[in-house]
Amino acid sequence: MATVFRPTLVAQRSLLRCFPKLRKNRKWRLRSPWSDTYQCVAWAACHTDRKWWPLQLTEFYWPPNLPRITPPLLPWLPLPPTPVDYLVQGFATLGYTRCDRRDFEFGFQKVAIYANDGGATHMARQRFFSNVWLSKLGDLEDIVHEDLRDIEGEVEITADTYGEVAQVLKRSWWCAITNACVFRCVWHSLKFGVLRIWRHVLKVRLRLKP
Repeated sequence: MATVFRPTLVAQRSLLRCFPKLRKNRKWRLRSPWSDTYQCVAWAACHTDRKWWPLQLTEFYWPPNLPRITPPLLPWLPLPPTPVDYLVQGFATLGYTRCDRRDFEFGFQKVAIYANDGGATHMARQRFFSNVWLSKLGDLEDIVHEDLRDIEGEVEITADTYGEVAQVLKRSWWCAITNACVFRCVWHSLKFGVLRIWRHVLKVRLRLKP
């Protein structure tokens, strides 16, 4: 497991190759370093210490007593599709319920579940006080993007794209506070900020060395 600060231009070019719709919206930006410690569903749940997915493997956490997917016996066989409802059930344990609106509603925190023909693929989380979204893009960086469509798949949906938003969930701010999500988010922001500053200091020191 690793955390790496890639040069900004390198990270941006990599993400634009994977998500070409971001080219149409220049307001998106990087928010964290590259990391393979956690992924999109964990980030939607405000966790950066492990991966979340309803898959029966030790590297993935999932709330107990909920249905999970059993991986195939042969490792080269494709994984079964993940039903969107599995993620709905998982986030219900965090206080989320189904919602029909994607826009910002004062007093509520929202997450969005993406899916394609192969089942659920990705989750994004709305910021507490604005109508923008946070996404951990696989093992790549977290980004801030204005529209859920910014990272949707192309017209011809294939198994290697996120597809489209299939379901939006919401919970009250009070529920988010009691689940400690607010405090974890603040901590993550501070941690990444300190790491970024420390990286910059080290680079300056190396340049100043005789």
